[in-house]
Amino acid sequence: MTTNPLEEPGILETDSILVRLMNERDLEAVVTIDAAGSGRRRPRYFELMLERAVKQAVLQVSLVAEVDGRVVGFAIASLYYGEYGVSEPTASLDAIGVAPANRRQQVGKALLRQLRLNLSALRVTTLRTEVSWDDFDLLAFFKKEGFSPVLRLCLDCALDPTRSSDE
Repeated sequence: MTTNPLEEPGILETDSILVRLMNERDLEAVVTIDAAGSGRRRPRYFELMLERAVKQAVLQVSLVAEVDGRVVGFAIASLYYGEYGVSEPTASLDAIGVAPANRRQQVGKALLRQLRLNLSALRVTTLRTEVSWDDFDLLAFFKKEGFSPVLRLCLDCALDPTRSSDE
């Protein structure tokens, strides 16, 4: 009789996915996965994020997920020990992505599970992120992972040096 290993106590559906710290060799896979989700390649952005992760490891947690030895997902979070006058250890999930062929295979869940473990070890109490209001798949994923809207309003200001602020 064959049993499902996921039914055994202590075995999670994410346990077959290797999640590890990101390194320089992961850059092209991360850029490719991000481009598949965003529709544009951002190699310089991820080069800077990776450089920051290596040089300032206390300020960033960068992870990749592997399946069969291939990078299929990533998550990058920045740490803050106070912002906007509030002294609280928080993290911002700056970027997350899963290869299209590996979506709905628990890769994002595995990444967030490991990220939560890493952040908890650093005594970070809150994880925040931003999502485009019309990215329904990502919103549904975050809802399933326990995220919810907060009573904060994110504001942007277009920077135009030729325009005065009283116009």
